[in-house]
Amino acid sequence: MDSKSRTASFFSYENLLRIEDRIAATFLRYPWIGWGLWIAFLIATLLRTHPRRFGSTFQAYLNAAHSFWSGGPVYDMSTLGEYLYWPVSLLVLGPLPMFSPVVAAAIAAAVSAALLTWAAVAMMRLLLPEQSRGDVINLAGILLTLNIPNAWFNLKYVQAQVGMTAFMMLAAVAIAKRQWIMASLWLFFSVVIKPLSLVMLLLCGATQPKMRLWLILALAAALALPFAFGHPAYVAEQYRLWIVKLQQLTTVEPGQWLYQADFATMLDTFGIVLPHGVQTVIRLAAALGFLALVWRIARYGNIVVFAVAVTLYAACYINLFGPRNEFLSFLVLTPTLAGLALMLLKRNAHDQRAWLLIVAVLVIAFHGALEVDRVVKPFLAFIVLGWMIWMTVDMRRWVDLLGPTAVGK
Repeated sequence: MDSKSRTASFFSYENLLRIEDRIAATFLRYPWIGWGLWIAFLIATLLRTHPRRFGSTFQAYLNAAHSFWSGGPVYDMSTLGEYLYWPVSLLVLGPLPMFSPVVAAAIAAAVSAALLTWAAVAMMRLLLPEQSRGDVINLAGILLTLNIPNAWFNLKYVQAQVGMTAFMMLAAVAIAKRQWIMASLWLFFSVVIKPLSLVMLLLCGATQPKMRLWLILALAAALALPFAFGHPAYVAEQYRLWIVKLQQLTTVEPGQWLYQADFATMLDTFGIVLPHGVQTVIRLAAALGFLALVWRIARYGNIVVFAVAVTLYAACYINLFGPRNEFLSFLVLTPTLAGLALMLLKRNAHDQRAWLLIVAVLVIAFHGALEVDRVVKPFLAFIVLGWMIWMTVDMRRWVDLLGPTAVGK
């Protein structure tokens, strides 16, 4: 048999089914393997906490916190980096600036990992309500394991993305249970940690009337809270500088920020360089398009479908059209996709949608060369978005995807 024949035989449909069966059988025989890998990963990450790893990110948070409490300038306008979030995000650090940077980073990473772990269990419980608690917990371990490549960079740099993602997932679970106040509270924590999750907050506020008042209060609280800890004139000036900083970020060329990965960098890789004004128009048009899609889902009336879909739509917008999205920010998308894949596999180990989702999660999660990430990650996110739009055109496809999770809700 020549090399081409052997390659064709390896990738034959029957052989792929056997591979799928082996993988499924391994996890069924050793259901603890996911948790074992995840816990080992967390221990290794925490033991290796060092300023060499988090200095360019978490140290910037600590420096900004020290500046805030001392009444100094929080935002460095001479660089695209350093601290980028709004003032309230500094309050989340609590007493951490009082500790040494290594201790503060280890505590923040541990808390972030715990939140993501909790959110993974809650998400799998939502997606597989008919399964036993033990099965749900085992699958949550696999969900977390699939996201280790993504979590690796976020946790070693002590990125706020982990906590933001966890609270978005918890908000989705609360929405599915029609716990409007709790869902709004989780979104409040999410936007406080990282304001990019305003995308999900705004989509929910615009399409779910029962959440609207609570989300308005959550947003108002996030904006007002810093004034309780600083002189009003000083805090107002920091907000002004933050807005200027965001404007600065939206006027840079694709690739000027080395770690950027979004629709602009993808097009730039293909030789299509869009003027800043055109990019802004595209971001705004996309926002209206996403709102229309989520509105359609909300009007359909299936709250579980809405909870899952709004989380994914918000994640896609953040990754593709958010200001200066980075290659490691795709963590906001992959856990929910992994959860859907495991839900499908639990019901049918040969469901090809599940295996395609797992491949997408792993390819998006792994970090390659920056020149590859800037095009591959957003390209796959666009494919996922196209799949979601296809399901939204005929809402019965969402119900078919979620199966017993959505039926009767």
